[in-house]
Amino acid sequence: MRVGAVDFGGTAIKYGIWEAGQLTGLSERPSPTGCAADVVDALTDIINGLGKLDAVGISTRGQVDGNGAILYDNGPVADYTGTPLKALLEARLGIPVWVENDVNAAAWGEACLGAGKGCGDFLCLTYGTGIGGAIVLNGQLYRGANWSAGEFGAMQLFSQKPAWPGFGGAYYENFASAAALVDGAKAVDPALTDGKKVCACMDDPAIAPLVEQWVSNIGWGLSSLIHVFNPGLIVLGGGILQNEELFRRIDTFTRAQLMPGFEVVQLKQAQLGNRAGLIGAALLAERSL
Repeated sequence: MRVGAVDFGGTAIKYGIWEAGQLTGLSERPSPTGCAADVVDALTDIINGLGKLDAVGISTRGQVDGNGAILYDNGPVADYTGTPLKALLEARLGIPVWVENDVNAAAWGEACLGAGKGCGDFLCLTYGTGIGGAIVLNGQLYRGANWSAGEFGAMQLFSQKPAWPGFGGAYYENFASAAALVDGAKAVDPALTDGKKVCACMDDPAIAPLVEQWVSNIGWGLSSLIHVFNPGLIVLGGGILQNEELFRRIDTFTRAQLMPGFEVVQLKQAQLGNRAGLIGAALLAERSL
C-alpha cells in the first residue's frame, strides 16, 4: 500500500510517501496564506506530484470533524474554517483522503511507533507557537462531543480575566508555549530568536529566571491534567522539549506539584519529532482502507 502523507502547518506544508512502514521522499514548501482555495490547490498539486497512491493522509492545523471538514482554525488563512477539505480533495484526486487535526495525528504516530507505543491510554501535548493536545483512550483517539477534545492550550490557570477572543488573557498557551518563553527572552536579548538559542543560555543570570518561571508554568498545567485524568503516561512534543536538561526540570517540577497517589505518571519526550504528524496521518489513512 502506497499512501501520501501531508502535514499542513502555519508556515510550511511537509509531505512524503508512506510505504512498507517507511516514510520516504520527505520535502516541504511554504504554506499558502491567501484563501482556502489556495490551500486546496497547493495540496492537490503536491499529492499529484507523489505518483500513484492508494490513499492520502493529511495532518492539518485546526479542529477537524468526522467528515474531514475544518470546524475551526484561527490561522493565517481567513476562510479555512468550514472548508470541507476531505470532500474537495477526494473529488479532485479520485482516491480516499483522511484528514486529521495535527496534534491528533502526531499522537497517533506516537501511539503506533513512538513514545506511546504499547500504551492504550495517554495524553499528548506539543509546545510550539501555541500548545496543542490530544487524548488517546482505549487505544483510540478521543475526539469529544464536537471533535475538539484536547484543547489543553485553552486551559485557564493564571487569572480570572476573560480569555476570549483571540486566545488572549489567561490561556495556558500564553504562558507555557515555546513562543512565550522566546518572547520573554527576546525582550532581554534580541538575539535569542528561537528555543534552541534560549536553551543554549538557560543558565545565564539574565535568562535563568525566565526559564524557571516557564518551567513552572508548564508544570502547573501538566499537574492539573494529571489530577483530572490520572494518566499513566504523558508524551511531550515540540522541538524545545528535545533538550534533555529542560525536560528533566519540567519533570521534576511537575512531580513536586502532585498529590499522593498520582506519582505513577510517566512523562516522556516524543520520539518521532516533526515526522509524527505525517506518520500518524498516513497510518490513519492506511487503517481506514
